[in-house]
Amino acid sequence: MIHSFLLYSGTTVREPMSLDTMRVGARLSLQPDGRNRVEVRTPDGHPLGWLPPEDAQMVSDLLDNGALATARVRGLIPAYGRSRVQIAIEILPRAGSLQ
Repeated sequence: MIHSFLLYSGTTVREPMSLDTMRVGARLSLQPDGRNRVEVRTPDGHPLGWLPPEDAQMVSDLLDNGALATARVRGLIPAYGRSRVQIAIEILPRAGSLQ
């Protein structure tokens, strides 16, 4: 399990209402972009932000090697302007790698 958080940028959060409706336990989608960056999206594809560089590198490497990842909102910490979104990422080995 990797505990991370959502890193925003002004150009990335195109739909701030998505953050307002976020709930603990909500599923998230992780979308690697091929440059060791991983975008975090709602299940229906709306971009929310990015994983921090260190976590993105680790997740990208694991996904590139065939692992699967699931992500959920672990916590919402109120902050001025917008909440900090904590994320739990579960890495699952690729099929057949447990043998």
